[in-house]
Amino acid sequence: KLMSERIKSNQIHKLLKEEKDELADQVLTLKTQVDAQLLVVQKLEEKERVLQSNLAVVEKELTLRSQALELNKRKAVEAAQLAEDLKVQLEHTQGKLKEIQSAMSDNRSAKEKESFNLKRAQEDLSRLRRKLEKQKKVEVFSDADEILMEEIKEYKAKLTCPCCNTRKKDAVLTKCFHVFCFECVKTRYDTRQRKCPKCNAAFGANDFHRIYIS
Repeated sequence: KLMSERIKSNQIHKLLKEEKDELADQVLTLKTQVDAQLLVVQKLEEKERVLQSNLAVVEKELTLRSQALELNKRKAVEAAQLAEDLKVQLEHTQGKLKEIQSAMSDNRSAKEKESFNLKRAQEDLSRLRRKLEKQKKVEVFSDADEILMEEIKEYKAKLTCPCCNTRKKDAVLTKCFHVFCFECVKTRYDTRQRKCPKCNAAFGANDFHRIYIS
């Protein structure tokens, strides 16, 4: 009977030992799993810290970008206002420029008119001087033939082109009605010296014509 109980006891002991070993294996397995889970948790916590750090950086960058956007908006408003002010100033300046150009044009026209009148006055003065000289010659020359020859010489000079002093006058500038030979006028037109030799009045292709003195 003792032997039988001993055998049973050994069997129970063996079963308990096997169960213990099995439980130890399970505990070891669970410990390994727990260690693996702890490692995963640590990695997740590290990842969370990195994400939080990145989030803080992004939030800071977002704040800076928002501030820059507001600054750019203010600058855009200021630039638009400045552009509007410059536009008004430009329109005002253009108006003044037009007024100045108009005044310059009027002044130029008046100057040309005065220059033309001055030339005419000088020509009238020259004509009066010639009359005076003629009168003096009449007083100086007692012989009528000498007076007549002198007058013929003057008339020939009047009929001779003052530019070349060779050809007869046969062309008139309709801008100022000064008379020259056609060749001299045509030469000045062809060489683009298109101003009257007497008074500097500009002329074009349709402003000089032949005249016939018979």
